[in-house]
Amino acid sequence: MMTSLPNDDELFDLVAKEALVERSRLSRDAALKDLGIASLDVISILFEVEDRFGIVVDEISLVDCATLGELVDRLKAEAVSAA
Repeated sequence: MMTSLPNDDELFDLVAKEALVERSRLSRDAALKDLGIASLDVISILFEVEDRFGIVVDEISLVDCATLGELVDRLKAEAVSAA
């Protein structure tokens, strides 16, 4: 059961914490690669999203995300589809 739908700011804060990236560096058009966010970081972010928001996300749907905006949009889309 989902507790709430995440917004961009909540997801950016979560990404900053889990991937150890300064929050001020995060923007929707920032490339994950340029931020130093690797696949293991994405998995860590995914687990935290699942724990915090009660969203079950198929990690395969996140594999081709190149920017932070794409990652956030996919996570939000999963949240909406689970609602």
